[in-house]
Amino acid sequence: MLADLVRFLEPIPVSFWGVIVGALFALGGVTLTNRAGDRRLRAQFEHERLQKTKDREMALRKEVFLAAAEAVAAGMNAVSRFANFDLPNDQITSDYIEKAPAIAKVHVIARTETIQAMVHFTAELGALYLKLFARRFELMSEKSAIALIDNQVADFGKERDRILEMIKQHNIEGVVDDRRWNILQGNFEFEQKRIAEALARRAQVVGALQPKHLVFMRECIHDTATLGKLLVPVLSAVRAELELQFDDRTYRELVEDSVARQQAAIDKFVEKFMPATAQLKR
Repeated sequence: MLADLVRFLEPIPVSFWGVIVGALFALGGVTLTNRAGDRRLRAQFEHERLQKTKDREMALRKEVFLAAAEAVAAGMNAVSRFANFDLPNDQITSDYIEKAPAIAKVHVIARTETIQAMVHFTAELGALYLKLFARRFELMSEKSAIALIDNQVADFGKERDRILEMIKQHNIEGVVDDRRWNILQGNFEFEQKRIAEALARRAQVVGALQPKHLVFMRECIHDTATLGKLLVPVLSAVRAELELQFDDRTYRELVEDSVARQQAAIDKFVEKFMPATAQLKR
């Protein structure tokens, strides 16, 4: 069998075998090239797939983090609103309460470091709200006392004006009635006295409330600065997830500078309009 194969191949020229061998090498080269191309193509497809997945995840992170940042900003802005006694309690944190659910989404997509920083911040913010609400309740009771006195003064003024009209009418009539005149005059003086006493009492309450209000305003500014420092780890973790650079030292300096400017503005206001309380301790 082998001898027959040898006799069959023996007449074939050597040059033909060179062609055969060259063709085999060429075929092997093409095969290897195709395999390498397939590997590069598969690697490219895998890279593009991973990149698209990363882009989708990054877009989702940006959307969630931006919404959470808006909620955090609303939470910090609410701290300064505690010192505005013209706002009812339910309006102070209403913006934050409306946007706060966006923070919960951070817990779904964020890394552990980001979640820890965010939980620490929101826990401190909640505790701060409770403290400020308690302080505000004490001060608002005094402001309510002022409003009550204002209502009394308005009622006393109406009664005084009514009596004054009766006095004018009595004079127009020209009737000599000393008893009626004395009663009207006495009632008028009584109402005038009640108004003066109420205004004096109001001035006393306002004078006692003003320095407390200033202390509370400074307390809110200080608490805002504290939150700003707690926000640094949150921003650092979030920007790391978004692959953005962040200079935490510069940010801290900006927060401290902003707080210092606010305190200076309050001090100037006190020195100009309320010099009696200018030496009030911060």
